Amino acid sequence: MSLNRLTNRYSSRLITIAILVFTLLWCMGGVMYGEAQQIAKVVIVLPTAASQVSEGDIQYARSIGKRFNRLLNSIGLTADTLDEDALSEVQLKSRRMVVLPLNARITPKTASLLKDFVASGGKLFVTYNLPDTVASLLGLRQTNWLKQEAPGQFASVQLNAPEIRDMPASIRQGSWNITVAKPTTPQTKIVGYWHSENGESTGLPALFVGKSGVFFSHVFLADDIQRKTQMLAALFGHLVPEFRQTFAKQAIAAMTAIGHTKNFTALERFVQRSDVAEANQALSAGAALMRRARTEYHNGDHDAAITTARASHAEFSKAYFLSHTSVETEGRAVWNHSGLGAYPGDWNRAAKALAAAGVNIILPNMAWAGVAHYPSEILPHSKTFTQYGDQIAQCVSAAHAHGLEVHVWKITWNLEGAPKAFVEKIRAAGRTQVSATGEALNWLCPSHPKNVRLELDSILEIVTNYDVDGIHLDYIRYPGSHACYCEGCRERFVRTLRKPISEWPAEVLPKTGAYSEQYTEWRVQQITRLVRLIHKRAREVDPEIKISAAVFGWYPGCITSIGQDWVAWAKSGYVDFVCPMNYTEDPGYFTELLTNQLTLMPKNVPIYPGIGATASNSLLTPDAVVEQIYLSRSLGASGWTIFDYSVDISETVLPALILGVAKSKAKPPH
Repeated sequence: MSLNRLTNRYSSRLITIAILVFTLLWCMGGVMYGEAQQIAKVVIVLPTAASQVSEGDIQYARSIGKRFNRLLNSIGLTADTLDEDALSEVQLKSRRMVVLPLNARITPKTASLLKDFVASGGKLFVTYNLPDTVASLLGLRQTNWLKQEAPGQFASVQLNAPEIRDMPASIRQGSWNITVAKPTTPQTKIVGYWHSENGESTGLPALFVGKSGVFFSHVFLADDIQRKTQMLAALFGHLVPEFRQTFAKQAIAAMTAIGHTKNFTALERFVQRSDVAEANQALSAGAALMRRARTEYHNGDHDAAITTARASHAEFSKAYFLSHTSVETEGRAVWNHSGLGAYPGDWNRAAKALAAAGVNIILPNMAWAGVAHYPSEILPHSKTFTQYGDQIAQCVSAAHAHGLEVHVWKITWNLEGAPKAFVEKIRAAGRTQVSATGEALNWLCPSHPKNVRLELDSILEIVTNYDVDGIHLDYIRYPGSHACYCEGCRERFVRTLRKPISEWPAEVLPKTGAYSEQYTEWRVQQITRLVRLIHKRAREVDPEIKISAAVFGWYPGCITSIGQDWVAWAKSGYVDFVCPMNYTEDPGYFTELLTNQLTLMPKNVPIYPGIGATASNSLLTPDAVVEQIYLSRSLGASGWTIFDYSVDISETVLPALILGVAKSKAKPPH
């Protein structure tokens, strides 16, 4: 081969390689450019220590920020979350909305950046905290901060904003305190007022809308999530009209994403297989609306498309609910965190609604470690008891009249809500927990004999004085691996170890301590001891009493982290059923958790998996709740437990249950 031909061949190859490399780089650049163009139009700014905000508030702000982001995701928006320290002019470029979810203070730098952002047309969405520099940008001035005088004072927000398209008439929000503000410019309007649980107006503003943004006088809580999401979309669309197309696109995409079926083809197959006439009718109605919504979107009528898509989704959801069947022998439970039911002062109404929806067990939270909603002679009385009377007596009477079992939910060890004087007395006696860094914690130390006696006596008091069907234990654990390392624990552990410990708590800390494994097992024994004693002593009072527990979902991780070995309790016969708190929005993870739990548990101890309809880390639509019930049955669970029974659950989830999965009244399993 000649040198020229060889040179030409290599030159040709080099040119080809160069073209390929150039093409690859161009494509990568295009992807990167595309990603740059898709930068989130919304940014959630979280407080940091630099803003002189407490660590507790920083962590709570993160939780609120995550919830807000999930709400935005559900309407088609994505948001970047930034610590305030990272906020800059570059970060705000191309943004349309800044969300301040819980920012008690902001730095001068942030104030300057937000001022420029608003001046350039950007909008603010602010909840609860209203620093002066932010208030001025919104045309507001804070005048007060109020704590509720009684439960239910701030129960809902009545809205009146005809100029804001698709705004709901009201939202439920059970707030316990609010920030009070007033407009300083005519452009800022009050569009919502707080109302009590009785429907009476408090005269206190809840929602302000102005040229530069929105202020809501509390954080966004997890109740009434569907109407709250609708309000959020209405406000964002009003402030940034271009978002309406995004909302319409998302509403159309979500039309057929129902329960476990996820798409129209699967939904149609599921509904037709059920052979329920009314379900097929709803499916047909939903399909007609689906076609109409897509046409409206194609024609550019985004507002109409949103409304029609929602109506289609409602019909498809109805078809899905109607296509499920009822299982008469399963345990159908609800937790009630307030201890008041859904309607404070009216347990009969709550019990009637639950029974009508096929629920057969209620787990009402009637006592913590240092406070009780009944006339206890052992624990301090709560404000709930003072205002509404003996909640156990009222609950049991109403529930039994409607065929419901009552398993009193007793929170152990945790002193939240206890009177200050009670906590101080306990702490002075060396009976509260201490963290690894020496911080005092508002938890009873499980190794202290007097604390064990306090917990046992308070539970036996309930079993002795009330016709309850069971005791349901919660917080039956340590708060985390960071506790307890009090001097009492040191003394009692050393006595068991029979060896001196010179460096406390370093020698017992998880993973690094020389005696970490022994201390982990010792912590487990402290928790298990109380479960064993409750089972033994409660059965002596009432041989038919059932003992159950709300437990952490991931096992065996909870053994090391919180000292909770609930599988061992079940194998030893100390519990009659367990409710793992499988709170997640991810059906795959829910399945993974429950599969693991069912594999580990003895077959004679039922699992009623916890479904977090309104939990801190999961907000479930009614079809998602039904989906997790469907998964529970498919995997072989003996029932299910929904958190947390409230007005919200009563008005959204119960109607979905009664259409199919719990259509006829089920008797409690025996």
